[in-house]
Amino acid sequence: MHQSQIILRILERAAARHARDATQSPTVLAMEEAGAAMEQWFQTILGARERIAVVGLISLLAVDAPARWPILFLRDELPREFVREMRDSDVRAGPDLQVSSMVPRPIDVSPLLDPLHLSGAWEKISSWSLAILAVVVGLAAFSVSLFLISR
Repeated sequence: MHQSQIILRILERAAARHARDATQSPTVLAMEEAGAAMEQWFQTILGARERIAVVGLISLLAVDAPARWPILFLRDELPREFVREMRDSDVRAGPDLQVSSMVPRPIDVSPLLDPLHLSGAWEKISSWSLAILAVVVGLAAFSVSLFLISR
């Protein structure tokens, strides 16, 4: 019954707006009225802030309001316990941004690549390294061919 009353109030406001300007979609007007009603209700509980509807919905879920207080949504008179729990479940995005400076430093090279020293790397590869690479590539090709043959 409470839900039906809320829907009726929102649809009446949307119908009044649609009567003033019939070029707007009734569905869009109803959604705008629902959003405005929620924002106003959350502001009375949590105070004015950015993205109050999102913060309010998250707070509702955090305090398990749909299960604990199913008939309080968009009501004018609210129990103190509900308001206190909603305010205690304050949602914040995270710590404030702190500006820092980054000093350039040399790139840390992996111990595996350290012998190459990254400059002129191909000239410094020993014949043993090339031989090991050839063996690994050969074994990989042999393994793939065995797999394909066995299927």
